[in-house]
Amino acid sequence: MRAAPAPRESRWVTAAVEHQPGRFVLRVEGYEAELVYERRGGVLDIQDTFTPPPLRGRELAARLTEAAFAYARSEGLRVVPTCSHAARYVEDHPEARGLVEDVG
Repeated sequence: MRAAPAPRESRWVTAAVEHQPGRFVLRVEGYEAELVYERRGGVLDIQDTFTPPPLRGRELAARLTEAAFAYARSEGLRVVPTCSHAARYVEDHPEARGLVEDVG
């Protein structure tokens, strides 16, 4: 009996999130998934996440968003989740809510 192939997600376990000025990036299989942010003073405004279609469904945007929140926490920044994915992340992760800047 042949072993079942490993799930696609398992290929992402070792992929490292790179932090570059204004963005976080995951590079896999020749593609880039990214989260774009703007830093203004003590605020990190998460503006967009993008995962190329062939890589969708692998939780890459979630990993990028986790990295952005970890960065904000380590730098003592407040977060504005302008991006709809980042806003959903906050809804799903109560521990992240303490970092969210009240813009209303």
